Amino acid sequence: MDPLGAPSQFVDVDSLPGWTDAYKAKQLDSHQNPVENAPVDVRSPFPYRKDINAKIILWKGDVALLNCTAIVNTSNESLTDKNPVSESIFMHAGPDLRDELQKLKGTVRRFLEIHGETLEKVVFAVSELEEATYQKLLPLYFPRSFEEEIQSLPYLPADIGNAEGEPVVPERQIRITEKPGVPDDASDEEGLEADLSFIGSHAFARMEGDVDKQRRLILQGQLSEAALQKQHQRNYNRWLCQARAEDLSDIASLKALYQTGVDNCGRTVMVVVGRNIPVTLIDMEKALLYFIHVMDHIAVKEYVLVYFHTLTNDYNQLDSNFLKKLYDVVDAKYKRNLKALYFVHPTFRSKVSAWFFTTFTVSGLKDKIHYVESLQQLFTAIPPEQIDLPPFVLEYDARENGPYYSSYPPSPDL
Repeated sequence: MDPLGAPSQFVDVDSLPGWTDAYKAKQLDSHQNPVENAPVDVRSPFPYRKDINAKIILWKGDVALLNCTAIVNTSNESLTDKNPVSESIFMHAGPDLRDELQKLKGTVRRFLEIHGETLEKVVFAVSELEEATYQKLLPLYFPRSFEEEIQSLPYLPADIGNAEGEPVVPERQIRITEKPGVPDDASDEEGLEADLSFIGSHAFARMEGDVDKQRRLILQGQLSEAALQKQHQRNYNRWLCQARAEDLSDIASLKALYQTGVDNCGRTVMVVVGRNIPVTLIDMEKALLYFIHVMDHIAVKEYVLVYFHTLTNDYNQLDSNFLKKLYDVVDAKYKRNLKALYFVHPTFRSKVSAWFFTTFTVSGLKDKIHYVESLQQLFTAIPPEQIDLPPFVLEYDARENGPYYSSYPPSPDL
């Protein structure tokens, strides 16, 4: 809070000059008459619009000092980027900012074209070093006259994104067919005679490079640890992008994976309900994508997993190959920040399977597994009010270990 009587350090957006104001002043100084309706054969994809320009402000100053509704600032995926601008925003906003952060997709121009009526002003707050760059780039996307629109046209990049301003990546648009290189309507005979020389020339086919060569180098010890980590990160990022783009509502409706409260150490608790995973009826690759979609932001800090094996049968058993693939695909943060895996209501068979899997396949997980025979035992690590329990788990535990916990209220959503 500012001292009594002292001028406020914060800047009102309404007091800042608009993007068009400086241009008009420049026109008056040079005694030029702006062209309002010049006949042109080719129009810019970002045409001159007074209504949009009226919302734009280019201001040299600290964005954290703006008296505005929202601030959009670049950061890393976990929103922990350390730079002077980010630190200034967090310092002035207070500790609750991370819970309120939202990401704005698409370019500002396209967003204003679609949702402009919902915003009053958009301020580009820049440093002294950045100001000259923005002075050159803004006219490309926010021309202040028909004349400036025509002048800016040759300088627009070839790829300006889609209708929402998002980049268009050809690799995400390809369609993988049963017989690559053969048209869908081609017969088997025609397919044999088709020219397949272009197979492998597409960017998608080059994403991994020579996989066999990479594996051979790994076996020979010629591929460095840093190169291996970089390759794994690229692979995970592709899975993450696909998970964010895919419609996974059918997997989400199973309620097989969800976030609940925190354990006694304050770590996030994630629940996996084995009985809710109909392995033989769902696309397990989509299940893997859903796991990545849900867990990516959870795994940036310490967490624990609670797996309810309660009343599962052969149709709910996750295959060891699937678990190995999941373990290999996920980012290192998943393994590093997983502090405990509580295996609730295990059977003898599941214990044996888990022992073999964690001993010979993913040995790094073995010391983190804790077999839990009853909810009473689970509640010593996670308070009962911090975990949402499926009703059938409560009923089974009451039947097997006594009725004491049957009075504990189940989650209404499960």
